[in-house]
Amino acid sequence: MHIRLKNLKRDYGQLHAVQDVSLDIPSNTIYGIIGRSGAGKSTLVRLVSMLEKPDAGEVYYDDERVDNLEGKALIEKRRHIGMIFQNFNLFSSRNASENIAYPMEICKMDKAYIKKRVNELLELVGLEGRGDAPISTLSGGQKQRVAIARALACKPDILFCDEATSALDPQTTRSILALIKELQAKMNLTVVMITHQMEVVRDACQRVAVLDSGRIVEEGLVSDIFANPKSEVTNDFLSNLTNVKDSIVRWSNVAGRFTLRFRGGTTDEPVISNVTAETGATFNIRAAGVQEVAGEELGVMVLDIGPDEQHVKAAISLLRKYGVSVEGDL
Repeated sequence: MHIRLKNLKRDYGQLHAVQDVSLDIPSNTIYGIIGRSGAGKSTLVRLVSMLEKPDAGEVYYDDERVDNLEGKALIEKRRHIGMIFQNFNLFSSRNASENIAYPMEICKMDKAYIKKRVNELLELVGLEGRGDAPISTLSGGQKQRVAIARALACKPDILFCDEATSALDPQTTRSILALIKELQAKMNLTVVMITHQMEVVRDACQRVAVLDSGRIVEEGLVSDIFANPKSEVTNDFLSNLTNVKDSIVRWSNVAGRFTLRFRGGTTDEPVISNVTAETGATFNIRAAGVQEVAGEELGVMVLDIGPDEQHVKAAISLLRKYGVSVEGDL
């Protein structure tokens, strides 16, 4: 289902949580919305999922406006969406199967169908045979799998994931993201992932919008955003990712004056050697690595350039001719 947001605004007193947000979220895709804590992400997802009404603006599912729905029409439209949360929001008094069955019971579906559907979903999320397990006996990853199954119980068109992996360790996060990607492809879902983790965007999303202080500061293909970030907040996210990710090796505690981003074929070319040979510039590499983003290889290198400003300018000019993005204090 195609989602379109038009000039959304939401205030809480003097707090302008969402300010004039317009987005186009394609159908059958995994779309990321990333921002720091307090950027307005959770407010935005509540508006898009019809849990709250905007103060101004419009929300469309396909070509139907939904932000102004009331009563039975609103309830019916909400049945077309599923939601996954950071803290799972499971009933501790119910076992795994009973948690998955809950939304179907609310919709007064046939008991035989519910039982069959629950078993299908348990198998789908990799928990076959665990339906009778009390929630307290499940690991964090297993709880999130139950939550995913519950969100899919009524066969939604849209799946919202609000910080769905924030409470999980890195290995479990990767397995949950792989599951969401698999389910999205199987079920042709539109998945909207709200997160503050750039690795979630890198590993799962096809497009991303960067939110800061209630506004969209950058939007586009994930590979484009990683290769050529344009906003300060995006650069900050990518800088933090560079420091902590296993695919990036850092051997100096000094930050480095410049960050280079290589895309596609340039990751396999001797670009630095060529620039040194042609300009006489020297490079002191602080950190470097290659990571896969949306199926494309992107290289990152943090370094200093010398020996003087004349060589710095010549090196940067030639790097850009090679198609390398250069960030730093020029």
